Amino acid sequence: MTLLLTNEDVEQVLDMPASVNALEPAYRDMVSGTAVSRRLSQTYLPGPLPDSSYCLKTVEGGSEALGVMAVRLTSDVLSGRYVGGKLRREKIAAAPGNRFLGLVLLFSLSTGELLAIMPDGIIQRLRVGASSALAAARLAREDATSLALIGAGNQAEAQVKGLACARVLEHVRVYSPTLEHRVEFANRMSRELGLRVDAVGSPAAALDGADIVATATNSGEPVLDVSLLRAGMHVTFIRESEGDAVTFQRADTLVVHSQQGEIDHYTPRGREDLAQLQRGRGYPWHNYPDLADLITGRTPGRTDDRQLTMFMNNLGIGIQFAALGAYVCREAREQGLGQEIPGDWFLESLQP
Repeated sequence: MTLLLTNEDVEQVLDMPASVNALEPAYRDMVSGTAVSRRLSQTYLPGPLPDSSYCLKTVEGGSEALGVMAVRLTSDVLSGRYVGGKLRREKIAAAPGNRFLGLVLLFSLSTGELLAIMPDGIIQRLRVGASSALAAARLAREDATSLALIGAGNQAEAQVKGLACARVLEHVRVYSPTLEHRVEFANRMSRELGLRVDAVGSPAAALDGADIVATATNSGEPVLDVSLLRAGMHVTFIRESEGDAVTFQRADTLVVHSQQGEIDHYTPRGREDLAQLQRGRGYPWHNYPDLADLITGRTPGRTDDRQLTMFMNNLGIGIQFAALGAYVCREAREQGLGQEIPGDWFLESLQP
């Protein structure tokens, strides 16, 4: 039988601490050679709206220990919009009911059958925050208690929750270009996490006195002024475009999520513009240690309280969806969540 889950099912069994615990051994398996990830692939055609593109995005990974291979895919309509003078990428809720489509498919390594189908929404947010948490646990100062947050969306929420798993946070200052968004975010996070969360009017105000800095935006341009960074900070980015070469060069230690670096983009001939907002800057991430190296001790974490450390969460990798998908599938079955559908629906007697 194949287990069919909703985001509501996933949310019942998966939270940030569980995500952190599920991901850490998967990164270790990457180093030991018992796990694998393929880098992100994005394929484009013109979108249905002016200056939009359609993008099918896929990534996959699995591990022997988990016994699964996962495929994560999203079917997106993308567009660009200027907010606060900065160009940002936006996904358009073009599906019926103003919704999106993203799936995680989980396959058995022993039989090849489809074990589970689940939406990627909850997993997508948690896996980014959890990887930032794993990095911060090794790169942020032990006495770090204050967080500067640039961004007030879903990924920003995941960053706060993840970093709160890595350090005992006491104060968060959040800035985003839209006043009502940052105020609502601050009030909600204060209630949910029992933290002091203040909405502030500029990145400079957010970074003033911060121990940890987290950017979580859709911006296609850098969002930090390098002059605001100081010794002892730990800075985490969730997109390559949020920083620039000058900022990265300031780091005493820079760890990346994946050395695989660039996304594989595929566009029709002469339509490279369709991938404009998705393209990286060609920064040589392969020259830096990755999160798996940091977790396994192959590269040292923070060694001095005066160091300026950075984590570039530059690219999602398939092993994240395998680790969290396997955890969700196991817990959901134990709790009787979801709907069992015949696995025979997805099998065939003809050899593909």
